[in-house]
Amino acid sequence: MKKTAFSLALGTLSLGLSSPLAAQDIEIGKVEGEVALEPAEAGGAMDEAAVLEMMSGMFQAEPLTADQEARLPAATAIVATMMPEGFYGEMMRDMMEKTMRPMMAMFSEPDFILASRLTLDEAAIAELGDAEKRELLTMLDPAWDRRADTMVDALIANMGGAFAAVEPPVRAGLAKAYAVRFDEAQLADISSFFATPTGSEFARQSMALFADPQVMGATMEALPEMVGSFTEMETSMEAALESLPAERDYADLSAAQRARMADLLGVEPDALGDMVIPHGEGEEPEVE
Repeated sequence: MKKTAFSLALGTLSLGLSSPLAAQDIEIGKVEGEVALEPAEAGGAMDEAAVLEMMSGMFQAEPLTADQEARLPAATAIVATMMPEGFYGEMMRDMMEKTMRPMMAMFSEPDFILASRLTLDEAAIAELGDAEKRELLTMLDPAWDRRADTMVDALIANMGGAFAAVEPPVRAGLAKAYAVRFDEAQLADISSFFATPTGSEFARQSMALFADPQVMGATMEALPEMVGSFTEMETSMEAALESLPAERDYADLSAAQRARMADLLGVEPDALGDMVIPHGEGEEPEVE
């Protein structure tokens, strides 16, 4: 349950992050709100490398024009002011410290843990005294009061390398975006502003504002409505899919279709039944 809570908190954090790039784990399958990227079994779904390759190709930007290339040095200088070396990692670590730890603290409340580990309803748990709760928790997990902080500490410590790897492409991408969106005169104005005391402070703070607790807190307030829209979206999608012909399993194929499929695959017709995965099974998550 702790793992699920941790993944849920990390997923929520990713949803709330408004910075130019949020590093996220990509998973195949969901379990109680948990997303996990796992190697595919032989003959199963796409493996991790294939998924990552697919995701990396999802956002393909147009090549810069000659004019935009000419503006790139000025844009790069502006971005360097906004994101000095090491800034992205510092911002992300600070943001994770301020958001992940409070979120994980919610999942470390005694009542929450007991409800996840024992078949007791809320009323039964509420009748227990604090000392009784702590005694039960210690039986189930001697480190129950330290586990969440340990997980967050390990995550932040081990994300340093990831942040370092992400920063250069983020800086390069942001410079290209500035070169595309602003003309030469505008870039010069921005650079002049950043050269002033106020502009220099704004440049230093502008990126960090996206991870400010005020912004993150306001974003989290929208989560209930966001989750509700996801439910409506799923219902609408199911309704739309009902207008399409149903997917077919082996049993739904005609004799001619089975023979043709076997011929296309170069297998004996008798082996085809074991090769056709029932629709939905290849997409359903594995519950561990």
